[in-house]
Amino acid sequence: MIYSDVLQQLERVGVRYVVIGSVALVLHGYERPTPADLDIVVDRSPAEAERAMYALLAAGFVPTIPLPLSNVRVLTFNDHTHRTIDVFARSFVPFAQLLANSELVRDGDALIRVASVADLILIKESTGRPGDARDVEELRAGRKRADSA
Repeated sequence: MIYSDVLQQLERVGVRYVVIGSVALVLHGYERPTPADLDIVVDRSPAEAERAMYALLAAGFVPTIPLPLSNVRVLTFNDHTHRTIDVFARSFVPFAQLLANSELVRDGDALIRVASVADLILIKESTGRPGDARDVEELRAGRKRADSA
C-alpha cells in the first residue's frame, strides 16, 4: 500500500489514530482505485496531537499551514513525492468511539487500525457527497472484492 510506511511510523511511535476514507474501504476489502490520499482521525488531546505531528514530520510530511492539530478540525500534510494525508482532529464520530470500534487489519507485515464499517457508514452519511452515498450503499450491501470475502 502506498501509505504503509506512514502507518507503520504511526504504530511505532504509539499514535492513537484510526484510518477512515478510501484507504479504510480498501483495507476492508472494497474495490477502489488507488486512493489519492490518506485520511486519519487522531486523538486531539495536546500530548497525542503532538505525538501525531512528530510521527508525520519524521516520516517526511509537512503541514500545509503551521498550526497545531489541537487547534484545527483537519490539517493536510504533504511529502516530497506529493502524497497527501488529511489528519482530522475532529470527526463526525467521536474519536473515543472510532477507536473503541476500530479493527486491526493486516496489510503485509503491518497491522493498521481501521474504522469499523458501521462507523465508516456514519462518517460517509454525514458528508452529503454523492460519492460517499455510493460508498454507503456498497458498505451496507457488503460488496467486497472476491479475494477478500
